[in-house]
Amino acid sequence: MQYKHAHPLYSSFSSAYTSLTFDTAAGKLLFFGVESGGRDWDRHGTYSLLLPSMGAVCPAFEKAPPRKEKTVREGPSLLFENAAGAKQTFTMEDDRHLSFCYENVPGALMKIAFSIKRAPLTVWAREHKKLAPLSKNCLFRTRYSLPLMLHFPDFGLVRVSADPGVTCEETLLTSREYTGLDLGAENYGYHNQMHALHYGCSVLTFRHTGACACALRFEIMEETYPELGFEGGGDAKWNGVRRAWMNAFSLNRIYFDMGDNIMLHGRGHLAVHMKSDMLQMMGGDEPLFKLVRDAFKQQILDGFLYAQAEDGEVNFSYVDRKKGKEPMCGFIDSTPAAVIASCGIAHWDADFAQKLLPYALKTADFILTLDKDGDGIFEVPFSGNFMEDEAVCGIRQRNWWDNFAFGHKDIYFNYLCHRALREISDWLTALGRQDEAEKYKAQLSLFDKNFFDTFYDPETGVMAGWISRDGRVHDYMFTFAVSMGINEGLIPPDRGKEMLRLMLNKMREEGYGDLRYGIPGNLISVSDPDTIHWPCMSDWGRYENGGLCGMNGFHFLTAMYRVGLREEADAILAAILDTYDKEFTHSGLMPGYVQSVDWRTKEGNPCGYNYLADNYYFLLAVYTGHAGMKHPAVVP
Repeated sequence: MQYKHAHPLYSSFSSAYTSLTFDTAAGKLLFFGVESGGRDWDRHGTYSLLLPSMGAVCPAFEKAPPRKEKTVREGPSLLFENAAGAKQTFTMEDDRHLSFCYENVPGALMKIAFSIKRAPLTVWAREHKKLAPLSKNCLFRTRYSLPLMLHFPDFGLVRVSADPGVTCEETLLTSREYTGLDLGAENYGYHNQMHALHYGCSVLTFRHTGACACALRFEIMEETYPELGFEGGGDAKWNGVRRAWMNAFSLNRIYFDMGDNIMLHGRGHLAVHMKSDMLQMMGGDEPLFKLVRDAFKQQILDGFLYAQAEDGEVNFSYVDRKKGKEPMCGFIDSTPAAVIASCGIAHWDADFAQKLLPYALKTADFILTLDKDGDGIFEVPFSGNFMEDEAVCGIRQRNWWDNFAFGHKDIYFNYLCHRALREISDWLTALGRQDEAEKYKAQLSLFDKNFFDTFYDPETGVMAGWISRDGRVHDYMFTFAVSMGINEGLIPPDRGKEMLRLMLNKMREEGYGDLRYGIPGNLISVSDPDTIHWPCMSDWGRYENGGLCGMNGFHFLTAMYRVGLREEADAILAAILDTYDKEFTHSGLMPGYVQSVDWRTKEGNPCGYNYLADNYYFLLAVYTGHAGMKHPAVVP
């Protein structure tokens, strides 16, 4: 722990976990850096989490600045007092603990503005209450009870506690000059209409009622992640897990749920099963894990109430429409994802899962209706031959891989449906409802019988991405088309090993190197008719068309371990974790497409999307793959 009062206007405090600088003339905190891991590099001393123009200040000092003769700078403490007698004493108690003590300060104790450009803050608290916005540039305002946890992706966690009677109010403010996306003359979808909170700020105001003296306490927490309870789990090579695990969970504070980025709500979201899978590892008494789990449980229930149609489909594309529903469209994998997430919750909160079961069964029954030709494989109502399918609903069809014209017999969607029916039949069996489970098991048996012959492409030696309605095979060596099949038990390990070796050789030919930026989704460039026509995101090697991401790493790495390619998998995993330990792996709040590090070219350059929480899904492979822990995402 160090402190410096040498400069007449500034005082600085630092440790291995935090750095602070005060403007002693204004009584304002100008710099606040956090490093939960405490490693020997200077990120927390280089990057401030505060918005420079606002910083952190006691509102009483904005009305009447501290008196110079009353400012006391001594050792690890700093005392401010103004003419009205308002006092604030800051003390750096040790390397991780900071306190702000107040006397004669009415109402608001501290107002602290965090820069969304630097890190999109998530506030985790036991209770919250939404409040009416106070201005047009205020997106939302919420009051929290204390204690609470502040999570800054890539930096760490801060626990804030206070004396009784203190609450926290958060206001998310936009920055007008950064509202909207400037992507040039050609824009697709709503990207140029989005009111994106690029570089706004999150302002926390701590208030108290009635006390003449009280204190705020900040503790820089250790990074929170599931225990690495295997041999060598304490090694520094796993620091990428420690640093990035909580990056997968960020709250949209309007809905208090989790989408694939901090501004997209998670009700009826296509990727809820990924968070559910990671939550399987988050047990024990860790209080932050409980807050995340509670938020997720409510999100899944709200998703059914909000986005489940009468026939059982779960899809936010027709949310809030009062009359009927359009045919299946939009992000179709939100349907099986909702079932998988519900089954996941049943593993760690059986009582709450009972509330979800009727909804999950309704959705599972809807999935059964999608086998239109009776071969066990599920069909979606898109031709699979072009991006726009006006005969259905006038929008492009898509699963998570939304750059491509997946349709009809879609292997990614089918994998998720297979898993959804497998898990819900196991759930019913465990509840003693064997008769109900049998109809799903019968469908799975037929699916298993016809799966390989339906999707195997002898020309490439791997599984095709989709079969269009006219029977055409669309195969671009999608890595997940093989790895998900191995993990789901649909591709025998020996056959899967051959396919994975073939893909690894293809990656070497394409110059992907050690794969430190993730796993590419496909290894052959997707032809123009099968992808969007937007060069910055559809050219070969960019975004989903050959770009690298972390999400896909979970499937691929886990499959490599499963078939016995352990040495190769360990090398790739170590390279990716090194990247996630040493580099920024998020890019703030909606910074604009093609400016992000969620997707990378093989050279490591940004090539698409924004703050993608799905990017951290690969971390689960440390547990399911390297450690070999049992998990419902992987068939025993």
